[in-house]
Amino acid sequence: MATVRQYRGRYVADFRDQNGRRRIEVPEGPFETKAEQKRAAKELLDRRLVEVRQHTFTPDRQRLDFAALCDLFLASKVQARKTTLDGYRELINCYLVPYFGTRRIETMTRFEVERFRNEMAKRAPAAVTKAREARIADLNASNSPMRLRPLVPGPRTTNKCLTLLVGILGYAVEHGFASRNAATNMAKLPKAEGEGGVIESNVLSPPELRRLIDASADPWGMPIMFAAFTGCRQAEAAGLQWGDIDWNRRTAEIRRQWRRGAFYEPKTKSSRRTVELPDELVAALKRWKLRCPKGEHDLVFPGAKGQPMNSSDLLRTGLHAALRRAKLRQVRFHDLRHSFASNLLGAGTDIVTVSKALGHANVHITLTTYAHAIPRERQGAGDALARLMGQSGNKMETLTPKMGQNEITNIRQVVDLNDIGEVAERLNAPVLKTGMVAIPS
Repeated sequence: MATVRQYRGRYVADFRDQNGRRRIEVPEGPFETKAEQKRAAKELLDRRLVEVRQHTFTPDRQRLDFAALCDLFLASKVQARKTTLDGYRELINCYLVPYFGTRRIETMTRFEVERFRNEMAKRAPAAVTKAREARIADLNASNSPMRLRPLVPGPRTTNKCLTLLVGILGYAVEHGFASRNAATNMAKLPKAEGEGGVIESNVLSPPELRRLIDASADPWGMPIMFAAFTGCRQAEAAGLQWGDIDWNRRTAEIRRQWRRGAFYEPKTKSSRRTVELPDELVAALKRWKLRCPKGEHDLVFPGAKGQPMNSSDLLRTGLHAALRRAKLRQVRFHDLRHSFASNLLGAGTDIVTVSKALGHANVHITLTTYAHAIPRERQGAGDALARLMGQSGNKMETLTPKMGQNEITNIRQVVDLNDIGEVAERLNAPVLKTGMVAIPS
């Protein structure tokens, strides 16, 4: 009879497979309490009994582990863009495989996925940190030019991992490697402030942008100035080549990005665009070209030796240092893009022009992201109500505390049709020849 029992000090699932052979399986931990281990053993037993009834049970030694499943999942994405696949690989190699790598797919429980989410919400899990430290040590030992930092996952990274985990385990279910998806419908972490949007306090005003540009130093000053004047993303500026600039038309073509150590196509078709260069920026670029480090990629904003610029150096050594010198608050590099859009919209530039400059796929994205920056005209709703409530002749019931008693006064009010015609219609009030509405007593 199938049961959960203790065996050698641990709770196990004891059952017989579809061939009548007895099986004893131990749920994979670690578990903080015996109750957790017993609950995991019960979940394991329930899954095995379903497999036995469906004649799909496979002995443990023949089951696929999570790392091998990830390889199959990535190989199946034949239509995915290179940037998408590289993003998947980064999440898998940095977080998912270090945490789940040796686990058999069928033994993964919803509780484990929840625990992964909760640990990521606090800090990088111990297994993830250990794998990262080992990777950094290997790079240092081999004198590799690649530099890695310790991982500090935020809510956005955690939610991306959960979404990817749903896809990976869904692939396992579709191909018969697992009977259910342990990550489906998992609650996501709440977004951090400014995640996927604008932190309004980080938007720099035009005078602040001027102070930032003046305080920037080579070679970081030019990409900062370019982003402030064009609203380009950091990766777009890093991938810009001198051949992309049209000096006569004073424009630059955004044709590629430099991300994760490689060149990529822009994010969308709309991201591949032409940006206008103001005279000040054109003059600065001409001066910069004379002293710009030369390299094989002919980059406009290269590193010290002509190689693609390191994004971390641009942020910490370039932007943050310039902000300190300018005595400004610390902001992200992407906030230069938000400042570009917010300042233009605040100055009355139409939203279609701003949307095209940013390379958004549609105006709705721009409107949703930057609605706070669009000036709001006075609608006059409060003014109309004030006129309605004014003592202009309409019968209204008012209280007169000055007399020491409640006295009801009839007031006749005449209201302009252009302002509150809708009110007159609701009250079925007659329209006078004077173009006014009389609200009868």
